[in-house]
Amino acid sequence: MLRIVIVEPEIFTLLGIKGAISQSPDIEVTGDASSGKLGFQLVEQMNPDVVLVDLLLPDMSGLELTRSIKSKTNSKVVIFTNQTHEDFINSAFRNGADSYMLKSADIELIELAIKRAYFNECLLDPKLAKKLLENLYQNRYIDPNFVDKNLLEPPTERQIQVLRLLAQGLVFEQIAKEMFLSVSTVKHYASDLYSKWQVKNRYEAIKRGAMLGYIDYNLIVNE
Repeated sequence: MLRIVIVEPEIFTLLGIKGAISQSPDIEVTGDASSGKLGFQLVEQMNPDVVLVDLLLPDMSGLELTRSIKSKTNSKVVIFTNQTHEDFINSAFRNGADSYMLKSADIELIELAIKRAYFNECLLDPKLAKKLLENLYQNRYIDPNFVDKNLLEPPTERQIQVLRLLAQGLVFEQIAKEMFLSVSTVKHYASDLYSKWQVKNRYEAIKRGAMLGYIDYNLIVNE
């Protein structure tokens, strides 16, 4: 029998998925947590086969949790979320997720994703797979570079370094001194990242970076 842990902050969603999975003769829910920190502690203690992880946790990004689980334990990870944007999907797999499912999926499909993950196979929610293919097809005819640059290409190390320093409350002049760069170069890195993520300012970029797992929530300075 497959043993799983669920990390889900919404109590009604948690009760619903636990109740549904409990009917399966092949899967056992051995524990659950409502935050990333508690979830990781539980994974270390229980050593489950698979972990169901929501992306929007109260104390960290679900992608941070996924990265920790995959790098420090032997458990597989199935993302269990309402997030449908390509950025989240790409970042999830880049951070080690084994499968990606929407909360609206039928329980049979969620169970299949859990089993596929256990056997080192990937399953992307069919609704998302269709959407990705449609967007890719449409954007190719609008601008061949848009999908490649803005949706599929991850931020560069320099862009992430600038973002993390912005999250710590530094201004461009301080970042330039920290990175031994000119102020204009730092602004260029930031501007490119804003464009790539389609955000308007540093605050939106920091929020997106945290959700995508590029920034540790605990390092963000609230001004």
